Amino acid sequence: MGATLNPSKPDEDKLGEKGRRLFLVTAEDTPDALMRVLGVAKVQQTRLRALTATPDGQTLAIRLEIDDQGDQRAQALALRLEACPSVRGVGFGWRA
Repeated sequence: MGATLNPSKPDEDKLGEKGRRLFLVTAEDTPDALMRVLGVAKVQQTRLRALTATPDGQTLAIRLEIDDQGDQRAQALALRLEACPSVRGVGFGWRA
């Protein structure tokens, strides 16, 4: 499995809002790579809060922030992302 960015859960937001998970995905820079990653997030019924995708040579660095749905759901999403064609690596943790 990919690297865990920040495994310790942050304190709950002062307004009582749900925490967010951050997923960093490295994929081949192909025309459909971003759509494949987003397709996995959709199938897993994540609520996407922020997205950036930046080309980096022959790869694409994708940063996804989603509402936290628990540790098991985060691990399941990471495993599905890793199995996605063109994905080279996945790391996830808490958004600071």
